[in-house]
Parts: sequence; structure tokens; C-alpha cells
Amino acid sequence: MPEELLNKPVIELSIGQQQRVAAARAIIGKPQLIIADEPTSALDYANRTAFIELLMEQAKEADSTLVFVSHDPTLEKLFNTGLNLQDINLIKTGAI
Repeated sequence: MPEELLNKPVIELSIGQQQRVAAARAIIGKPQLIIADEPTSALDYANRTAFIELLMEQAKEADSTLVFVSHDPTLEKLFNTGLNLQDINLIKTGAI
């Protein structure tokens, strides 16, 4: 994030910048579990990829489990495990 934004109130940042600040705040405490719900929805492709790589790197360094939730199926290939919630609903209702 550009240095001139560091002292701005979060409310004055773009949605994408706010998402990155929220992720940084989550990682600072080195939690055992990080739940990232649509953290890249407001980012362009280049920033999205860089953000995910950084988030995964920081989670690994903190020995945190990362649960990444997204409606974008193209992101699944970036993670070790993918889970489609529609499949869970089908199992739950007995359709599978």
C-alpha cells in the first residue's frame, strides 16, 4: 500500500485497501485460524494474486490455518483443498 495512505482513516480508503488493512490486522496477532470471507472481491487480478500469495505466506509463517471463502472458482487452484458448498448442500439434503 502506498506510504501516503498509512495515516489515513480506514473509512477514507478504497474497499480494496480496506480489505488489505483488515487482513493485516487479522494476521498481526498470529491467530491459529484465519477466516477470510471474500477478501479479494474488490481487487483487480494483479492485486488479487499478490494479496493471496502474501496472505498464504503470512499464514504459513504464523502457523495459522487459513479458511478462504470466495465465489470465484478460478481461485480454487491456488489452494491445497477446495470445497464447494453446493456439494455440501446436496449431501445434506440427500441428493447425493
